[in-house]
Amino acid sequence: MAQIKTFSWTNPATAVARNLDVGFAVAEVTTINVTAGGSFYWMDQMADASYLDVDAGTITPTNGVTPLSQSAIYGASITGFTNANPGVITASNIAQVGIVAGDTIKVAAVADDGSGTSLNGTFTVASVTATAITLVENTSAPTYSVYVSGGKATRVTDTNGDAIPTENYAIQGVTLGTDVVGGNDDVMVAVVRGSNSVT
Repeated sequence: MAQIKTFSWTNPATAVARNLDVGFAVAEVTTINVTAGGSFYWMDQMADASYLDVDAGTITPTNGVTPLSQSAIYGASITGFTNANPGVITASNIAQVGIVAGDTIKVAAVADDGSGTSLNGTFTVASVTATAITLVENTSAPTYSVYVSGGKATRVTDTNGDAIPTENYAIQGVTLGTDVVGGNDDVMVAVVRGSNSVT
């Protein structure tokens, strides 16, 4: 038996491309327009972004199905760490890994200049933006070392103090282009099959 997931949605008034996070490498995708009829098909032997219009029997090379596979993401990738009160971490993938105000995070693999307490450690999150994590703690120099490069920030506990397990937040799935998501306000179904068998 192969991996399989089914998705359904209603398009907004202006239909847009859609990412589906399925959790496995995709081998086949079929989208079905429940409102207007018709279906589209793609398999991994076809070019990325292409699709077969099942009703018309034609293959189109653009605006179809494209596999989406990110490298492993276990935490927010740190690109900066200010020596300030409060400390501020600049990072990517913050929202994707779920870091929010009130969380306790672990900072690891930061290279610092060794002039004070290491920036690697456990901190409490005061607030979050798309690219920055503001901490409760004062990380001012000379008490703390100066950031040089690298590092990851991962959630340790949530706002309730409950432990957060380490998990891979990378997306494994597909992007459905505008030609295969149906029209404005249409009800759609997508059936996604993986290449690995499930035992």
